[in-house]
Amino acid sequence: YGDQCPTKAVVSTQSTGELYKKTAWHFDKKYASSGGSHEMFKEAAQKPEVLDELDIDPHTKDVLLKNIKRRLTPQAVKVRADVEVLCYAYEGIDAVKDALRAGLAVATEEVPLKINLIAPPIYVISVTLFNEEKGVEAVRAAMDAIKNSIEASKGTFAVKLEPKVVTEREDQKLQEEMEERERKMQEKDGDDDSEEEDSEEEESDENED
Repeated sequence: YGDQCPTKAVVSTQSTGELYKKTAWHFDKKYASSGGSHEMFKEAAQKPEVLDELDIDPHTKDVLLKNIKRRLTPQAVKVRADVEVLCYAYEGIDAVKDALRAGLAVATEEVPLKINLIAPPIYVISVTLFNEEKGVEAVRAAMDAIKNSIEASKGTFAVKLEPKVVTEREDQKLQEEMEERERKMQEKDGDDDSEEEDSEEEESDENED
């Protein structure tokens, strides 16, 4: 554990060695074949009664449990991959939409996959789970579904970023990219509307002449 051992942070009148002997070392010896103290402390985060067999006073047990929950409670991680999806064939944008739907079809209630547009033709596939490995597998399954669908429509699929766990900072950067893309699209739509109005005014002036 190093500094991460829940026992290390317990404030007690007992000596450190005595406390380790009654907690971590007790579990390491008794459950050596099934993960020892690390697995037992993880289980205790969900089932506090696991600590009942330890020869420690109620106060020490309470402090130990608080440290276990703070240090060993699983944290959700976000797995993300960036892909490029294109189709210049007859189906065009419909083929892209169908491919993305195929990717989303991989999602379940336990695996809430999401697919967002960064900027055409780049899309982000993401999922937030407690199990990193399961998250990566789900994102890869969605990628395979998208690839098979778009290629069946004579489109192309390319991986721009392999599935990886993203930090909060990276996730924030993604959000900023998406907001910037939206802003530019709105500005472009506004420019297009202005050009159309100018064109209509010019045609009106010519007709009057």
